[in-house]
Amino acid sequence: MHREKNLFLRVVEFNNLYRAFVGASAGKRERPEVREFEYHLETRLCAMRRELLAGTYRWGAYRSFVVCDPKRRTIRAAPFRDRVVHHAIFNILDPIIQRGFIADTYACIPGRGTHRAVQRFCAFVEARRTDGYVVQCDMHSYFASVDHAVLLQLLARRIGDARFLELLASLIHHGADEPGKGMPIGNLTSQLFANLYLDPLDHFVKETLRVRHYLRYMDDLTLVAGDRALARQYLAAVERYARERLELRLNPRRTVVAPVRHPRDLLGYVRHPDGRIRVRRRSVRRLCARLDRLRWQIDAGQVESGFVHASLASWFGLAKHADAFRLSRAIFNVRDVHNLGKRLLVRTLRGR
Repeated sequence: MHREKNLFLRVVEFNNLYRAFVGASAGKRERPEVREFEYHLETRLCAMRRELLAGTYRWGAYRSFVVCDPKRRTIRAAPFRDRVVHHAIFNILDPIIQRGFIADTYACIPGRGTHRAVQRFCAFVEARRTDGYVVQCDMHSYFASVDHAVLLQLLARRIGDARFLELLASLIHHGADEPGKGMPIGNLTSQLFANLYLDPLDHFVKETLRVRHYLRYMDDLTLVAGDRALARQYLAAVERYARERLELRLNPRRTVVAPVRHPRDLLGYVRHPDGRIRVRRRSVRRLCARLDRLRWQIDAGQVESGFVHASLASWFGLAKHADAFRLSRAIFNVRDVHNLGKRLLVRTLRGR
């Protein structure tokens, strides 16, 4: 495999650091730490560059908080200064890493998001008609289980720049949940590393097992086999490879082997045997709870229309890729948030 050289100097170029600031500050310009950094922008970027070149840059402390939508997760947010460096690294590393990915890896890649993955899965199922079995699985505590030695070995296969590898190693070790293990959920670079970490498994499935119908979205793996026995054989091989090569375990609660003719839940959508794509019930329940909360906040005068639009944007993006117009109309007819959500929903779903 070709190893890229002279990457460190590209990371610390002033133009790249400025582009990193623009990316890190997008949508956050009004936050105090971003405004303070921008006020001294050239000075801060030059100081950052000097520290990186001298090898004296030190990562700051993370700020931790918990989110519970859709499930409880601990997110660790880096200081804004570190996030600028994360973007600078990502700008250079991402194109190099992506070149080695298989075509059916879909997370954190422009043009290859959840909707594209669901469309691809539907094509797999339609190719099998009513024959075959679907295997779905994901990794137990994936981000917390990433082994640093394995990750750095994967990076070293693509990067031939010792200074850049040293910078990446310091970043990876800084975010450890325990010595040698784990990455913080929330870092831009963590998404890239997490996608890279399972790339060898992708190639194993496609090139060794020769599975034609296979896709991955971060640590969610889906494949279609001709019969139940073959499906279980593939699953056992994937489980063994993940355990022996990547120090990972499958999540038994999320491992499924089922006929293709049954409805299948994938990335927020449910594909039914008649070919229709529905929004999963859990997403509908979350929307209804969000509308109740927004209605209370509006009555209390705590929010403006812009906040309402932003709060409902995820539903609009989800619903317009599913057979969900009647469902959405029914929800918004009985839960009218000052008609703002309804008007935006109708305009979005009908493409006007």
